[in-house]
Amino acid sequence: MSIDNPNIQKHSKLYSDLSSLQDLKTKAKTNSPDALREVAKQFEQIFLSQMLKSMRDANESFVDKDSVFSGGGVRVFQDMMDQQMTMEKAEGKGIGLTDVLVRQLSNQLNVAVTGEDKKDGDDAKLTTQDWLRRAYGNGANLAASAVLGQHELANSKNDPELNNSIDELQRRKEAIYQQANANMPERFGSPQEFVEKLMPLAERVAAEIGVDPKVLLAQAALETGWGKHMVRDGSGENSFNLFNIKAGGSWQGEHKAANTLEFRDGVMTKEVAKFRSYNTYEDSFKDYVQFLKGSPRYQEAIQAAADPHKYVKLLQQAGYATDPKYADKISSIYNSSILENAAKTSKDG
Repeated sequence: MSIDNPNIQKHSKLYSDLSSLQDLKTKAKTNSPDALREVAKQFEQIFLSQMLKSMRDANESFVDKDSVFSGGGVRVFQDMMDQQMTMEKAEGKGIGLTDVLVRQLSNQLNVAVTGEDKKDGDDAKLTTQDWLRRAYGNGANLAASAVLGQHELANSKNDPELNNSIDELQRRKEAIYQQANANMPERFGSPQEFVEKLMPLAERVAAEIGVDPKVLLAQAALETGWGKHMVRDGSGENSFNLFNIKAGGSWQGEHKAANTLEFRDGVMTKEVAKFRSYNTYEDSFKDYVQFLKGSPRYQEAIQAAADPHKYVKLLQQAGYATDPKYADKISSIYNSSILENAAKTSKDG
């Protein structure tokens, strides 16, 4: 049987193809912009392949051994599909990582940037961190879409049994996640429990602003004493407010009044303030990100999110907290063995 598929021919060059590698080496000697872009594309494919592989591996724990998704044969075809998808993605517009590499390396290597590598308008104003954040988000969306079965769904409309299995897998994953939310404690017994329970929620939202999820946990740990001192109303009802965001005039949700310590003219004073109240810790994480993204004064901090210490410093400068040592305290927790060990234990467990 002969295969005459233009798509296969178009994407027949893999990063593991030695002849293609030798061709790239030859081009690289001339400092050609074309060679630079080709190498960047190959690297983007490797990045996407590794991302998909990691997410596939993580997803295997949810798959029933008797499921149609189980078995070595399925994995082989999944790998083939993932390889094809990453090649097509990298050859097209990609997730933006190619542009990041070309943009960065062309400056370092003094390679002229021409044609499609030039950016104008709003794109020209984006920093390297902006491009990396965009690439990370696009890549995560592609990988998540593949792992959740969207690619299979699009190509299996005539297979009810397969569709039902995919739906069941998605229902199981959602049920597990909802169960995890339902089992969240109102008070955390230790920093390890705090990190173990909240790390998945932090990871879900951290990518939206390009920050290390451990930074969010460090900030929440400072605000709540590792979850032991949550804002509560007079009856003791939990606000689930991990970041102690106050309920200003624009807040339309529930709130709880509580005592708080604020620095006024360098002096710590005790005040009563209204704080936003949520139904779950997940809602608190989501609102934190939306709160920052929706406020012009925090945009500089978001732009620096790739640097944890600069990020929290700019949050403080923008007025997130009145404590003059707020950023230093978060950085101290972020660098502490307590958070590091708790995060490692959570990951290993």
